[in-house]
Amino acid sequence: MAETPNRPTRDLGFFRAMIDQGRLSWALFTDSRVPLLLKAIPLGALAYVISPIDAVPDVFPILGQLDDIGILMGAMSLFNTLAPADVVTYHLERLHMIDSPQLNRRDDGITIDVKAKNDKRQ
Repeated sequence: MAETPNRPTRDLGFFRAMIDQGRLSWALFTDSRVPLLLKAIPLGALAYVISPIDAVPDVFPILGQLDDIGILMGAMSLFNTLAPADVVTYHLERLHMIDSPQLNRRDDGITIDVKAKNDKRQ
């Protein structure tokens, strides 16, 4: 009798990453150390989602919603990337998303070396 192949397990890492991005974005958005101009990025994405003007109209099933999700995720990622590194590190620690950062001092400045908590690399 032939063996049945193991079913692949579903990796929910993508959804966890989306939730973590959202939590970090909200923490940065409510932090007064993040410049107001940067806070326009998630507000612009939210305005796009709410607006009736759309690149892919929502009348097309699934595709209309996917472009909205893509815009929101891209805006959150851009906002989190452009926010001041020290503020991002503070919130990542506070949200228990990373271990304490290690600071490596070099001649060209300070490099923050962080390792994610769920990162299995050594």
